[in-house]
Amino acid sequence: MNIVYILGNGFDKAQGMATSYPEFYKYLDLEKRSTLIELLKKEIKSDKEQWSDMEEAFGKFSLKIDTEDNFTELYFDLNDLLQMYLKSEDEAFSPMEDLKSKFREDFLITGKYLEEADKIRFNAFTNSVNSNNKEFNVITFNYTNTLEKLLTIDTKGSHVEKSFGSNRVLHNIIHVHGSLGEAIIIGVDNETQIANEILKQRENVRDLFIKIESNHAMKNLRHNNCESFIKNAHLIILYGVSLGNTDLRWWTLIGQELKRRNNLAIIQHIYRPKAVLPTRKQLLARIERNHQKKLLQKMGIKQDEQSKGIAERLFFTVNSSIFKK
Repeated sequence: MNIVYILGNGFDKAQGMATSYPEFYKYLDLEKRSTLIELLKKEIKSDKEQWSDMEEAFGKFSLKIDTEDNFTELYFDLNDLLQMYLKSEDEAFSPMEDLKSKFREDFLITGKYLEEADKIRFNAFTNSVNSNNKEFNVITFNYTNTLEKLLTIDTKGSHVEKSFGSNRVLHNIIHVHGSLGEAIIIGVDNETQIANEILKQRENVRDLFIKIESNHAMKNLRHNNCESFIKNAHLIILYGVSLGNTDLRWWTLIGQELKRRNNLAIIQHIYRPKAVLPTRKQLLARIERNHQKKLLQKMGIKQDEQSKGIAERLFFTVNSSIFKK
């Protein structure tokens, strides 16, 4: 059984790390840098809601950048500042052995936090595929080494080959947007998310700011490998992801695979603090219905394509304690 985890910033946040863009902006506000950075800071302060997603907002901010050279200067200046900030958060994270132990169990027992009725449905699905051997791959949108620390992985590079017993192996952890201390990608999914009509046509800008083209410019195979993982997965687990437009190609690809074959299921762990009190658990169904609709729309699965077979292969948890103490 091929299992793919896709991790977003919520994964680091669950470990108590201050890695969100609004938290980075507090650090950014203290730094005195170029004129362009000062202009960027002014824009962030003027519309904090829009800048809750820095990459998407940066695509719109491109309208205020007049030359390719200025874009390049601002991009790498912001990139350096983000690296410095996240490096301090990364270095401060040092998980205790009890957290590591719980994390390993949560990571390996994929249906552990599903509700009772969903576990029956999930077990029926896993019985329909070869689930005796579990092969894990991880796609992380994060730059930090949080996962490696939790799993005690010291290997440099994406290929880790870590065994957990005789029939469970973690093959790869791919930081698809780069890792701290190396080139990291701050960017958008495609050219339509760059508002500046002139800059979006410039190859040098696209090499920096369109994620897949940035990886190709660095001559690595991250995108290719991640696409292969998804195309061969039996189970995809989403944790800490916002389903943002700047990673749209991944949601679209998952949707295509979900329609193409019936041996793929998805678990998404949803964090909605205080949304479901113990005395109001009936609200679970409402939250999951709304989130299922959002997920299907983001994956590009239209209403007339939403068969019962697809819905039966979607699973959700709400505010579970997975990956936490």
